Amino acid sequence: MTTIFLRILIIYLVLVLAMRIMGKRQIGELEVSELITTLMLSELATGPIENREIPVTYAIVPIITLLTLEVVNSMLLIKIPRIKNLLSSKPSILILRGEMNQRELARIRMSIDELIGELRRQGIASVDEVEYAILEQNGKLTTIPKMRCRQPTLEQLGISAVESGIAHILIADGYVNRFNLNGTGHDDAWLVREVKRRGCGVKDVFLMTVDDAEQIFLIKKEKKVR
Repeated sequence: MTTIFLRILIIYLVLVLAMRIMGKRQIGELEVSELITTLMLSELATGPIENREIPVTYAIVPIITLLTLEVVNSMLLIKIPRIKNLLSSKPSILILRGEMNQRELARIRMSIDELIGELRRQGIASVDEVEYAILEQNGKLTTIPKMRCRQPTLEQLGISAVESGIAHILIADGYVNRFNLNGTGHDDAWLVREVKRRGCGVKDVFLMTVDDAEQIFLIKKEKKVR
C-alpha cells in the first residue's frame, strides 16, 4: 500500500505540473493536439499505478516528452501562423450579415436544429435577430445580434456613469483575502474600520467585496441555531 501511495503521489504531482504548464483550459476549449495530449497523459499515468512491476519512470519520461512536444508546438503556432492554419481548425461563419451560410453548415456537419439550439442558449429567439454567428476554434458559438435587437448602451441613451470595475472579495467566511486587499490599495486598518462601521467584526462577515468605485457590499454570517 505504501508503494502504491507513493506511485500515485509522484505521478499526481507530475501531472499537476504538466497541466499547469499547459495552461488553464476547459475540455470544450482544447485544441485537437491538446485534447490528444490530455488523453495520452491519463493513459500513461494509469499504467504504473495499476501494475507495480512497471517502473514509475516509464510514466514520468513519456509525460515530460509529451509536455515538451506540446510546449514546442504551442510556440511554433505562435511564431509561424502558417503552421497554425494547418494544425488548427479555422472559425466557421455560419451566419454572415444576416444570411444563413448553408454550405458552411453542411461542411461542418451541423444541423439547423443544433444551430437554433445554440442560439436559444444565448437568449436569441429567432435566426432573424442575428447579424453574425461564428463557430470559434474552441467549438463555442459567438453571435452578434442585429442593431435593432441589441440593448442600447448608456452612451447611446446619453447617460453618464462611473466605471465600477469588478467586485473584489476581501473577506470570505471570516477569512481575509490579503491578495485582493493589497491589490485594491487597502490595508488591515481600513478593513477593520469599514467592518466595524457596519456593526460587526471580521470573523462575523460571510462575504465582503469592494469594487473599483469603492462601493462596499457586505453579508454577515447567519447565527447558528442550537
